[in-house]
Amino acid sequence: MEYLPAIARKLHHCRDLTEPEPFDFLNWFEFAKEDAEGFNRLLERLRASEEWASVDREVEIRVERKPLH
Repeated sequence: MEYLPAIARKLHHCRDLTEPEPFDFLNWFEFAKEDAEGFNRLLERLRASEEWASVDREVEIRVERKPLH
């Protein structure tokens, strides 16, 4: 809650997809460029959590939306 509304999160469960996937779930985060440091702090906290010990594999992909001009 500390990072809302600057960082939005959507959780996708792979069991809801039509094709089997190698992951149980996918977290999708959106944030403005100026909130990147807050997002990095959020990731540090998540990775240090007890729940993270059950993570077998992680893939981090960052994309940037270009203005429509």
